[in-house]
Amino acid sequence: MSRRWLLLGAALVLTAGALGLLVRVRRVGGRPRLETSDVCATPLASPFLNTRPDASYVGSAACRSCHEEQSASFRRTGMGRSMAEVQADREPPDAVFDHPLSQSRYQVCRRDGMLWHREWLCSQQAEEVLLSEWPLKYVVGSGRHARTYLVEADGFLVESPLTWYSSRQAWGMSPGYDAPKQAGFTRPITERCLFCHSGRAEAVGRSLHRMHITEAAIGCERCHGPGSLHLERHAGRQRDDRSPDGIDYTIVNPAHLTRDLAEAVCQQCHLDSAVIVPAPGRQLADFRPGLPLQDFRHVYCFEGTDRSMAVVGHVEQMHRSRCYQRSETLTCLTCHDPHGEPSAEERTAYYKAICLNCHQAQRCTVSAAQRQKESPDNDCIHCHMPRSSVDVPHLAFTHHRIGIHSPASVIPATARSGGTLRPFLELPPLREADRQWSWGEAYRLLSLEEEDAERQVQYSRRALELLSAARAAGRRDGGLDAALAQLCFHLKREEAFAYAQSALTYPDLAGQGRCDALFVLAREQAARGNYAEAIAALSELTQLRRHALDWLYLSNYKRAVGDEAASLKALLMAVRIHPRQQEVHRYLAEHYRRQGDAERAAWHQQRAAP
Repeated sequence: MSRRWLLLGAALVLTAGALGLLVRVRRVGGRPRLETSDVCATPLASPFLNTRPDASYVGSAACRSCHEEQSASFRRTGMGRSMAEVQADREPPDAVFDHPLSQSRYQVCRRDGMLWHREWLCSQQAEEVLLSEWPLKYVVGSGRHARTYLVEADGFLVESPLTWYSSRQAWGMSPGYDAPKQAGFTRPITERCLFCHSGRAEAVGRSLHRMHITEAAIGCERCHGPGSLHLERHAGRQRDDRSPDGIDYTIVNPAHLTRDLAEAVCQQCHLDSAVIVPAPGRQLADFRPGLPLQDFRHVYCFEGTDRSMAVVGHVEQMHRSRCYQRSETLTCLTCHDPHGEPSAEERTAYYKAICLNCHQAQRCTVSAAQRQKESPDNDCIHCHMPRSSVDVPHLAFTHHRIGIHSPASVIPATARSGGTLRPFLELPPLREADRQWSWGEAYRLLSLEEEDAERQVQYSRRALELLSAARAAGRRDGGLDAALAQLCFHLKREEAFAYAQSALTYPDLAGQGRCDALFVLAREQAARGNYAEAIAALSELTQLRRHALDWLYLSNYKRAVGDEAASLKALLMAVRIHPRQQEVHRYLAEHYRRQGDAERAAWHQQRAAP
């Protein structure tokens, strides 16, 4: 599709294929809005020039010379301190604590100028087994609620099982690790993980979590878009070179966007419902402020459910508020200034004043005596946006469904509710094949997170039905075939092999899709006795992700072709990655028994016991 731009004149003409589509910019409430005829519903571009592909990112440091005050205040906010390289002298104190559920002992210590996390296995015997120890690379979180840590292990970015909780001023297990069988230093940190916590990060090559981080903390361009055109325009500091309406269209200012587009800037991180699917042909990082979010990702929630409190449920909650539904202007920016936050002493008065812009204080139906008892400073938020426990241990966040809450409405979020998925935001017009692909991929991703076995199979079958229909309708790409390979393998269907082979014919297949296709191909080739082909697939896979199971299967297939030395090397790598993997210890015990090393065999056999 070719596009011809005429901007800052009376009209903007967009040539889209054979359709001559006239697009006009009109003012709505002081803001530009794009209009289109009814000839075509194709998503339209923005009048802001830096939404175009030729605008590039320059980094927040380039903004500071002209916007020093805004930059300094932003760096004091939670977003401005979302992620950083670890500096040992600025981190919480050393500590040792036990985690009885997993029979583990953890230590936080400083060594060689770095902060380290160490993990031991504490058994009934006197011996303590050191499982893992890694220096910390990055800290995620401003510290207002918590600080979680990332490790670069064997070139891959993974999460540490330890988190610092500010509310308790103590170390504890990271979210999801407070369980008998926890993952240790194996949870991969991918582009998807880092998108909302870092400024700019991307996977290296076609890997899943070999990460290159260009800018650690969230920066200026996350909300304002790429800055290259803005820098070029102001290189000579000609600040009066603006459009007739006074807006500088080389950079997005969310204040000049319509409500839905301004919200999209916040929603790119704060809207995370049941599942998110990148739009056809898009990556999560392709979104640029000033454009509709649903043109870049499809956000699905459960039909007819009302999620309770969750860390990333703020957008959904706000949209369910009568205040939001009856207003044309209430949005995230009504209460939150990204460039600064009120101090603890100012917070109550600051937010109450925002409420009183629309609501009269005398309309409050709670008696003065009760208000004095429950909230002496007469804080509107106390009743209408109460703090609630969330689905992250040790934390509480403000409920964003503004209203009158009963105790039952602010209970902690528990298990994922099931049901039919629907888009949270209205999707743009899609080909039928793409609509089925998006919906099917949503169910597939949902099945991967589902813990209930029956619902997992239910979601997998629904995903297979929709994705197969998308392929039959003409959609062809490596990601679709990799998804079908993963589903068919999980559901034990013979088509898995063919889909994996097809997926890997696409040279641009990367990340999770490539990993899925390689894993399925390796397992299917081995099942056919083609161990050389299985080894080749796993050898590539181990360069794309750090997973003990890949190395375990590689060990088995190396042994099948008589290469005992390579088989042992792969087993030792598997146990290095996941020292708690009982199956790996069983194989190591068998290996040492074959070698006549009874002592080592007994040691690993003990580790293999449930």
